[in-house]
Amino acid sequence: MNRKMPLKAVVVGLHIHAGSLHPDKNHGLLKSFEAQEDVEIVAYCESSPDQAEALDEIRHVDPEARIYTDLDNLMTNEDFDFAVIMLPPNEATPAALRLAESGKHLFIEKQAARTAADMRELCDVVANKKLVTQVGYPWPHHPVPIEMKRLIDAGAIGRLVDMEARLVTVQVKPGLREPDFWMYRSESEGGGILHMEGGHWLTLFRFFSNTEVKSVTALCGRGIGYIEEGLEDVATVALEFDNGVHACLHMGYLLSGAGPRNDTYFGLRGTLGAATWQPTGEGNFTLNSIAPGWETAPERQFSMKIAERPVYADQWGFEFVAEFVRAIRQGDKTTVSIHDAYRMMQIIDASYASSRTGRRIELNSSLG
Repeated sequence: MNRKMPLKAVVVGLHIHAGSLHPDKNHGLLKSFEAQEDVEIVAYCESSPDQAEALDEIRHVDPEARIYTDLDNLMTNEDFDFAVIMLPPNEATPAALRLAESGKHLFIEKQAARTAADMRELCDVVANKKLVTQVGYPWPHHPVPIEMKRLIDAGAIGRLVDMEARLVTVQVKPGLREPDFWMYRSESEGGGILHMEGGHWLTLFRFFSNTEVKSVTALCGRGIGYIEEGLEDVATVALEFDNGVHACLHMGYLLSGAGPRNDTYFGLRGTLGAATWQPTGEGNFTLNSIAPGWETAPERQFSMKIAERPVYADQWGFEFVAEFVRAIRQGDKTTVSIHDAYRMMQIIDASYASSRTGRRIELNSSLG
C-alpha cells in the first residue's frame, strides 16, 4: 500500500503559544504540530535574541531539524508545504505575505495583523493562490460551545436574541504584565486588551449567530494607566448582527493579582431560554428553557469531558490544528480562515473608531 509522505512544516517564530518541545514543559503549539501524524516539522526560524534559549532547547530535543534566524534563508533552503507563524502582529503579517506569495499554506497564531488594512493584501494573495489558512481562535472546537450550539440549533432556547461575554484579567503593570512587553505596545500589537484577546470572543459570537456584525458601538479606556498611552486596558463593545441579534463584550486588564487571574463569562439568551458558561476550569454549563420537552426539568446542568492531551488547549486544541492539516490534504474549509480573522479585525478596528469618535460604526457585510 502506498502511504502519503507527511506534510512538511516550518515554524516561523516562537512567541505567543509556541510552548516547548520538552515533554515536561509548556504544552503549546509546537507539541500540537509535532503530535500530528501527517506532519513533519523540518525547520524552525526565529530571529529574536530573546528566543535564543528556546532555539537551544529545540536543537537538543529535535536535533534533525534545521534552525534559521532569517526567513530568506529558510525559504531558499527548505522545501515545505506549510508554515506555522507565531510572531507579534507587526512581524506576522509581512512574514505571512511572503510565505503566501510563494504558495505556502499558513497557520497563524493570533493576531495575524495590527489592523484589517494591514491584512487585506494577505487575504487577496491567499484567495488568488487558493491556500488553506487557519488563525488561532480555537474556541469553536471546545466541547462546551459544540454542545451548546447543538442544543440551541435544536430549539432549546428558541430564537437567539442576545449574547454576552466577559474576560477580565490581570493588570498591565510592573510586576504583573510588564508594560514594555510587545503585547502591550502599539507598534507591535496594535491595540490593548480588545486587540489581544477580543478575537476569541468575537469568533464565538459569529459561531453562534451564524451571521456577520452589522454595527459597533464601543468605549475603550486606560483606567489602570500603565499600558502605553493610546491603548486600552478596559473595553466595552456593543454589537448588532445582520439578523438583529445583539451582543456585549466586556474586557479588561483590571485584576490586581490577588486571587484568581481571570474572571470570565459567556451567555446566550433566546426567546425560550438561556445558556451560561464560565470558560475556565471544567467543561460545565447551565441551560434554562421553557421549550417543548424541557417541562420536567427546565434548568439543566451539563458537564462536558475535556480530554487531556499534552498540547496547546488539550484535545480540542489538537483537533483545531488537525482540522487545518486535513484541509490541506482534502481541500476542506477551516473554522477560522484568514478571511474570518480579517472580519474579526474589522470589528476591532471599528470598535476603536467608535470609541474615538463617540459614534456608532456601520460595517459592510462583504469582505472589503
